[in-house]
This record gives sequence, structure tokens and C-alpha cells, in this order.
Amino acid sequence: MPIYQSDPALARLLLTCTEKRGANLKRILIIDDVRDRAAWLKASLELAEFDVVGVLAWEQVDERSIQAASADVIIVDANAPGRDTLEQISLMSTTLEKPVVVLGAQKDQHSIQEAMRAGVSAYVSHTVQSDDLSGIINVAAARFLEHKRLRDELKEAKSQLVERKLVDKAKGILMADHGYSEPEAYKRMRNMAMSKGKRMAEIAEAIIFAKELSA
Repeated sequence: MPIYQSDPALARLLLTCTEKRGANLKRILIIDDVRDRAAWLKASLELAEFDVVGVLAWEQVDERSIQAASADVIIVDANAPGRDTLEQISLMSTTLEKPVVVLGAQKDQHSIQEAMRAGVSAYVSHTVQSDDLSGIINVAAARFLEHKRLRDELKEAKSQLVERKLVDKAKGILMADHGYSEPEAYKRMRNMAMSKGKRMAEIAEAIIFAKELSA
């Protein structure tokens, strides 16, 4: 049974991913130091109608080489000796915002937890058959999109909180310096933002900065 069929939540994510990305999931970058294994993986992916846009050894991996490949999903070998693979995986997943599939992974709990913290979207420790690849890649992409959505929502919530604090501080300045009521201070800031085509937070920052300069 494909791994996503055994998990209804992943099946829903997979459906969402397919609807949003469609054929865009086809571009795959392989990172593996073992040529024969990389060649098998490349051939298997191409048989499954994926477009393998590059095959790199770990010593060739950096931000520039990954960006140049323009891949949608990155598949990496986790057993590269002497390499800090987790740091590179974190770069791929978080900084470059690419789903990362780890094959040949360690089975111990510590390795799994470290990989998840690095941003791995699919962590596969069992032997992979050609027929498994499509499901693994699609689930990884679906998980990545879901995690990215959650990260974006958290970032937006933090940004809104910071902006509210700035607006509240600026309102306090206007109330203290000009005797406005809170609704009056807010209205003046809102009108100024509308007339200048600025966000409220930008007007608040200007008020706070002006107050600091005059102190």
C-alpha cells in the first residue's frame, strides 16, 4: 500500500499539493556521492516521468549550485561520510524553500529528530523500490507545503503583533503630547496612512522616531 493511503491526513495534503502544484513537482535534483546508486535513482525517476535536472556529489553542493538546478524537490543520500548533511539540508529546506527527501536514512530516534529539525519533508530508512518514488516525492511536497503554510502563518501573526505594539505606542505619544483621546489618535494615524499610501505601522514608526529625535 502506498504510504499516503495509510494516512488520511497525508492523503488530504497530497490532494492539496497536487491541486496547487500539478506538473511543477516534476523537476528533481539528486545529491549522492555513490555514482551507481545515483544512476539507478535517476533512471527510476525518469521512468516515472520525472525530470532529473541534476546529479551532484556532496562536495558540489552549495546555495548557488542548488539554485542553478531550479529543482522542485531535492532527493539526498543521508550516508555521505564526513559531511555535515544536516546543515546543507537546512539550507535547502528553510533558506531555499525546497522539499527535501532523505533516502538511506538512519533508523535511530536521534537521527530522525535531527532530520526533522533540519526541515526534512520525507525521511526514508527502508529500502526504496522504483514504484515507491512517486508517492514519496508527492507526500514530501505536500508536507513541505503544509509546514510552509504554518511557518508563514506564524510569521504573519508575529508581524501583526509587532505592528499592533507600534501603533499602540504611537497612539500613546499623540495622546500624551497633543491631548487626543485614543479614538482621535487612531483616526489621525489612519487618515495619515490613507493619504500617504502607507501602512499604519509605518506611520507609527515615523511618530515614534520623531518623538525620539525630539527627546
